[in-house]
Amino acid sequence: MAILDTNILVSLLKGDSDAKSKINALRSSGTDLLTTTVTAYELLKGAAISSRSIENLERVWDLLSTVDTLEISLEACEEASKIYSELRARGTMIGEFDILIAAIVKSTSDEHSLVTRDEHFKNIKGLKMEKW
Repeated sequence: MAILDTNILVSLLKGDSDAKSKINALRSSGTDLLTTTVTAYELLKGAAISSRSIENLERVWDLLSTVDTLEISLEACEEASKIYSELRARGTMIGEFDILIAAIVKSTSDEHSLVTRDEHFKNIKGLKMEKW
């Protein structure tokens, strides 16, 4: 299973050919595509504040309807607190939304990987990543 980070979905909405190719390859291989409620929020927020909010909100909802969405569970909250603590201790902090995304991925299953271009996720121990 692949959990899609915000950056691949934003790129897909913008018509990026690399994002389209990656999504098509994942679908062709039979990989289940998911995202997180944090990513859904980031996409919806971006659409809501855009100059063409009605059109962009519709596009985001259309996209979100094609993937399953993982929610923030109590287990993910606990995992996020551990990630935050480890990153802070090492002096390698990242944004809290990305900490929550990573925590959802880590707390869901060892089989899931985060499909992203954000290199800072490499600072999170045990997070399975797939670059696009």
